[in-house]
Amino acid sequence: MKLISPKLHGIIDYVLILFLYLSPTLFAMPKDIASDTYLLATAQLLLTVITNYSFGLFRAVPLTTHRIIELVISAGMIIAVFTLFKYDERAKPFYLGVGIFWFIVAFFTDPDKRRDTIKAPIL
Repeated sequence: MKLISPKLHGIIDYVLILFLYLSPTLFAMPKDIASDTYLLATAQLLLTVITNYSFGLFRAVPLTTHRIIELVISAGMIIAVFTLFKYDERAKPFYLGVGIFWFIVAFFTDPDKRRDTIKAPIL
């Protein structure tokens, strides 16, 4: 069951980008983890602006491909928590939480373009 419309997914993407850009300051992250977080935010921003949905600017990438990329990135973040960040106690909960959230959003998004224009309570 796909609960999230493309429009709501776009809103969530931009909120996530803002959160990722602010996180190093909000959570006083070490420089190496902050750099990884800024890189992740920039990658998500680029993916968002080139996706073919109402919040995309260039609309070159189908939403289905966007979702697959997000699923791979979020799974990679969850795996990184148990491998790369195994000994960094500050990065583990942050990346685990963001990874799980990102995976859930991507998994439950309906890529049907017809739902991108519907004005409904769930957008």
